[in-house]
Amino acid sequence: MAQLTERLVKIRNYPLQSTPFIGRQEEIAAISEMLADPTCRLLTLIGVGGIGKTRLAVEAATKVLNNSNPNRDNGFADGAHFVPLQPISSAEFLVSTVAAAINFSPSGQEEPALQLLNYLQDKEMLLLLDNFEQLLGEGGARMLANILEAAPAIKLLVTSREVLNLQEEWLYPIHGLDYPRSTQTNNLESYEAIQLFVERAHRVHRGFSLAGKQEDIIRICQLVDGVPLAIELAAAWTRTLEPGVIAAEIQHNIDFLATSLRNIPDRQQSMRAVFDHSWKLLSEEERKAYKRLSVFRGGFRREAAERIASTSLSTILALVDKSLLRSEANDRYQIHELLRQAAAEKLAYSPEDIAHVYDWHCGYYADFLTERDEDISGGRQLEAAAEIEADLENVRMAWQWAVEQVKVEEIRKSSGVLALFYQYRSRYTEAANAFERAAQYLMNEIETEQRDIVLALVLVHVGWFYIRLGRLDEAETALERCRTVYQRLDIPPLPGFATDPLVALGILASIRGDYTKATKLGEQARQVSEVHDHRWNRQLSYYLLAGTALRQGEYEAAHHHAQQAYAITQEVDDRWFMAYCLIELGNVAYALHDYAAAKGHYEASYALRKEFNDPEGMALALNSLGDVASQQKNHAEAKPLYEQSLAIYKEINDKGGLATSLNGVGNTSMALGDYSTARQQFRQALQIASDMEFVPLTLTLLVGIGELLLQTGHEKRGQELLTLAQSHPASEHETKERVQQLLTYYESKWGLESLSGTEPGKESYDLAMITTNLLADLSALELPVAMTQPPTRHHFVPKADQPLIEPLSERELEVLHYVADGLQNREIAEKITVTLSTVKTHINNIYRKLEVNNRVQAVARARELDLL
Repeated sequence: MAQLTERLVKIRNYPLQSTPFIGRQEEIAAISEMLADPTCRLLTLIGVGGIGKTRLAVEAATKVLNNSNPNRDNGFADGAHFVPLQPISSAEFLVSTVAAAINFSPSGQEEPALQLLNYLQDKEMLLLLDNFEQLLGEGGARMLANILEAAPAIKLLVTSREVLNLQEEWLYPIHGLDYPRSTQTNNLESYEAIQLFVERAHRVHRGFSLAGKQEDIIRICQLVDGVPLAIELAAAWTRTLEPGVIAAEIQHNIDFLATSLRNIPDRQQSMRAVFDHSWKLLSEEERKAYKRLSVFRGGFRREAAERIASTSLSTILALVDKSLLRSEANDRYQIHELLRQAAAEKLAYSPEDIAHVYDWHCGYYADFLTERDEDISGGRQLEAAAEIEADLENVRMAWQWAVEQVKVEEIRKSSGVLALFYQYRSRYTEAANAFERAAQYLMNEIETEQRDIVLALVLVHVGWFYIRLGRLDEAETALERCRTVYQRLDIPPLPGFATDPLVALGILASIRGDYTKATKLGEQARQVSEVHDHRWNRQLSYYLLAGTALRQGEYEAAHHHAQQAYAITQEVDDRWFMAYCLIELGNVAYALHDYAAAKGHYEASYALRKEFNDPEGMALALNSLGDVASQQKNHAEAKPLYEQSLAIYKEINDKGGLATSLNGVGNTSMALGDYSTARQQFRQALQIASDMEFVPLTLTLLVGIGELLLQTGHEKRGQELLTLAQSHPASEHETKERVQQLLTYYESKWGLESLSGTEPGKESYDLAMITTNLLADLSALELPVAMTQPPTRHHFVPKADQPLIEPLSERELEVLHYVADGLQNREIAEKITVTLSTVKTHINNIYRKLEVNNRVQAVARARELDLL
């Protein structure tokens, strides 16, 4: 504190501060540099009340003084003087206040202003004029211009909520302290806002600690946008309230931020006092505009302000000059949340105005979304999504108003584009809540054709988002209601993306393992889309058909449907859905053991989804790439891919994806001998899949768990699970193939009694009962203490009855198995400890004996001959 005192007395008249100055090092450096510039003679620090302009100005000026070279003139031979202007209400007192601050006493008949100018004309001095805004309309700025003209060695450092608009003026806007933008941020104490909050909290609560309160303190700093005064007022409440309560109060009540300290200026006793002081300085036109601008959330563009608040550009700029708005990039303006709350209260006092303003706001953003309908469906998808993201807070507010006021037309205009945006950003929970609420309000309205049409649109989106969240029964209910509305109106699905409930119902059927129903619904949807030329519904229909064909082992049909869907995405330039089609094409290649092609498709899909910043799409591609790495025995590479995917699915709350990722981690952990982790991941995945009634995924999990049981000495139970998965009608074709390979391998390796082809009793198909018992058994499962590598192929004996003119040798058969696993030549050489050229020789011999030309043909031919 002694050092602080020594520094601050150099600014004459500035009162000694009882609290340390925190942060702002970048700002201090920038302001100091400007003050040191000979061409800068008038520098205005402009910012909202409570932003910390005064103390920052003093710190920067002090730094200039302290950094001066004692061996040369520092430019301020007559010192630096603090001139407090807040107590005066008129520019007529400006001269006497400045004179008193510099210890000059005018006398005689001459005008005091002229005497002051004469006194200053040969002085080398820095004048720090604090809180200048209330003097601008009184000729105060003209007096400053006179000082600069009369006294060439005088520099003026001014703090104000409003620009002075003088030709000589340099501006430096002051914003809030740096604070974390995310509640998941590390190194909290490196942020200035956090430092200030903790330091001020310690003054009223000595035992205060960040531990366990990080998210709430971050939220407080976000709510007040880093404004130092608001942070200090909030921190003062830690004496009696927890940070979580403080944050909630700030969000709902600006009067909460107040202090009872007696030595705080009246204008800083509360954030309301800060606002009221600024409000008094506004013209009637500016007050009217500012009230209406409070309808905006998260900033706005000039065009929106003109349309909604009937505000001219000159008024907007005037509010910027008064620090009540902040100008940002791309012609956007921001209003501080605490000031917005206060302005909104002013608007609430005008009930005849408030409804109109919110109606205009709602209509404007409904049109805003409609204008981006074609763009977000294809062509300018990234740009349209970015534009919506920039105004998302306003879009949310407009949607909420439209729903609560049941503005049917505005809901219709907004629903399709908003639903796609939510899909792009994987915001499924928010989307489900928004559309579910809209459906409830609409269903309470009197039935009309227009209401029914909009209700159908809303319900189909509700169904899609419920599927994402694993709420399958609720999804089916919403989709069937939508279907009923269409039938009652006797109209086809409306134009737009994913408007046909048949496609979503087909996805549901596929999730439940009813591939016959899924195929039927997909074909019906495709025919309807063909008749009515609904391209976006048509591409979804082909996508559904590709998936159902793949799961039934109809690879040629799956490839055809996936190609058709992909072709439509190219036609409409729908790059977002193109990524889904690439995954499906990759899945077909994967099923055919063409892992190089599969990997290429998955990587292309990931690149597209990364462009869109689409978490779900990236997670899906990462899972698929993990599958490829696993098949190629690169388990150490596969595991982090699954783990990345798992983290994303947890974040976005996609239940099906979460279970799939857990399954991947479980399989790779088992392959690496980490049975404890494998059990844990399989158990979590099984619980999720069972709760969702995601039947094919449940059966896939039974395969992994069955293999885990086989590897850990529980052979009988493991065989039973594998056999069930193989024979269950809802199992995917790929699942059945994997089971057959595992049963054959383990039966031959350990001499287990063959269960292949055994049909379990019907009671064995009760997956609910099986999973319930299995979840309990997994918790009590005894695992080997030491981790061991899983069994791998070591010895391959050529079949005596190979239907070849020249049978494959033992080594060639071994190489063929590794080729089928997707390993490259170098990897095979490492596996069997031979040179790369030797592997090439073996592969050429395999091609010759099988009469094929490449790896894919070799694997396919070998499977035909039952050599794999």
